[in-house]
Amino acid sequence: MIDRRRIGHRDQVVLVTGESMVDVRVLRGIDIRLHPRRGLDIGAAWFRGVPLAWIAPAGEGGRTAADWREAWGGGLVTTCGLDNVGAPSEGIGLHGTFTFLPARDVETERSDAAAVVRAFVDEPRGLRVERTVSTAVDTGRVEIHDRVVNQAETPLEAPQLYHANLGWPLWDSGATVASDAHEVRPRDDDAARHDWRRAPEPSDEPERVWEHVGASRASVTNERLGLQVTVESDMPRLWQWIDPKPGVYALALEPANCSVLGRAHDRAEGRLPFVGRGEERTTRIVITAVEVA
Repeated sequence: MIDRRRIGHRDQVVLVTGESMVDVRVLRGIDIRLHPRRGLDIGAAWFRGVPLAWIAPAGEGGRTAADWREAWGGGLVTTCGLDNVGAPSEGIGLHGTFTFLPARDVETERSDAAAVVRAFVDEPRGLRVERTVSTAVDTGRVEIHDRVVNQAETPLEAPQLYHANLGWPLWDSGATVASDAHEVRPRDDDAARHDWRRAPEPSDEPERVWEHVGASRASVTNERLGLQVTVESDMPRLWQWIDPKPGVYALALEPANCSVLGRAHDRAEGRLPFVGRGEERTTRIVITAVEVA
């Protein structure tokens, strides 16, 4: 039972809404729903009552399906990898398997400043991910910090991409995208024909993907809504995905350490990320939301 005297207090209440979800709510910050059955990825999210995340047709918890897209739940952050990112490659499907792995030993911690959730995710090849997710009080800020440790006897491929999915009402007509890239490259002709800076009109045209070369952050701003959301990270690459189809209509800003063309492509280029035997790697992504005039 919740002590009603705490309602409105600067502290926060962490509610377990079932074995498969953890709701984290903070005062004047970003409320998030975490999914232990999806590697502690973030599902639905709200900033001061405004929904931020795009939710896939499968529902934010996802579902059992052979096709990754059909199984994918969307949500504020989907982790892609750690065996493959992007196009199916070397016998591994689209975007790999991480978001379908269970998190264990889920722990919650709360203070006057933030609510923090921690868990472990064990990847079958031998990579262990120690994940920490925090959301701040009085500030629209969510952070994911991952420590990836190779417990196997050999080096392991470890491409990783954070698929930060933004939807209506933030991603709507009039919304704009900006980044600190020194160049923006279309993945293919489908992207080259379009403007990455503006939300498109809904259409049945194919998805569009661009790389923001050299970027560490990207933002989407909806002046009519009075809201801006920024995604930043310590990852070396950043991608942008738009699907304009009615019933989908989504934007994703995607920090990564790899391409979205599959691990065989990255291997051939000499750019496939590995974690050596006994080694560890840390990655961090921060999502902030602010009101704009």
